[in-house]
Amino acid sequence: MAWVRDDASYVAERMLRALLRRRYGPEIGEAGTVRLCPRCASTEHGRPLVGGRPGPGRPAVSIARTAGATVVALTGCGSVGVDVEATALFGAAEVADVLLHPAERAATSRETAAAWVRKEALLKASGWGLAVEPSAIRLDDSTGSPVVVEWPVSVPRPDWVMDVTLAADLTAAVAGSGPVHPHDVTTQEAGPGGSLG
Repeated sequence: MAWVRDDASYVAERMLRALLRRRYGPEIGEAGTVRLCPRCASTEHGRPLVGGRPGPGRPAVSIARTAGATVVALTGCGSVGVDVEATALFGAAEVADVLLHPAERAATSRETAAAWVRKEALLKASGWGLAVEPSAIRLDDSTGSPVVVEWPVSVPRPDWVMDVTLAADLTAAVAGSGPVHPHDVTTQEAGPGGSLG
């Protein structure tokens, strides 16, 4: 994963190219993204895919933006979903009303933001995005790490979700399919002073 304190539209493509070059070499580093909806096969919307590399060997990518920040996640196996939000935006009770499963509670804006980014990352990894009501998913983080307890039967279920620490004012999570351990996920800061320039 890479992130930067910038939400300009071109930033995600630049970070993706840098991640691709670092992981796969210069020949794939110039590939951009294309969109493909897993439900209707439209290229006008849907999850981003790495262009120029068809087939099952294509890396999976996910992109998220919030005011002042962009995050890109890339994996060579399975699917991936990432989300980032400004924590302060989640103080409104209306968000909790559409977000939380009836068995879930969120007492603070940070808890509400965490529930949102976890569910958004899971839904992106599933390929369905917000076509699924977030309140249909129930998570439990009582052991410290979020675990999916309830999931809509008709939607492909990712295998894992984890919180990602970026900055004090941001809340982020990444999810995907396939085996993963916390040490498998690396986060790099892009931009001036970051490890991914």
